Amino acid sequence: MAIRQWMSVDVKERLRSGKDLQIIDVREPHEYHSGHIPGAKHIPLGDLQGRVAEIDQSLETVVVCHSGGRSSVACNFLQSVGFSNHYNLMGGMSAWDGEVER
Repeated sequence: MAIRQWMSVDVKERLRSGKDLQIIDVREPHEYHSGHIPGAKHIPLGDLQGRVAEIDQSLETVVVCHSGGRSSVACNFLQSVGFSNHYNLMGGMSAWDGEVER
């Protein structure tokens, strides 16, 4: 199954609508602390396998990194362990034009 992609506008619309949306940021700590999507849960890609239980499979989940590469890897991993309601943020934080929390 191909990785499903969302654009920045898709994520912003879901956040505005108040839908339960889980955002997983797989960047390294220094990247996350330099600015992340408000409410994003920080699970660096290298920690994902050991922390996958922290992710709620019942929620729509968007995975984000700097440019979309690491988040694609994370999406493939999530799919391999049974997740089905997850999306890669196309272009990552480089393409994000919404609010940023530091």
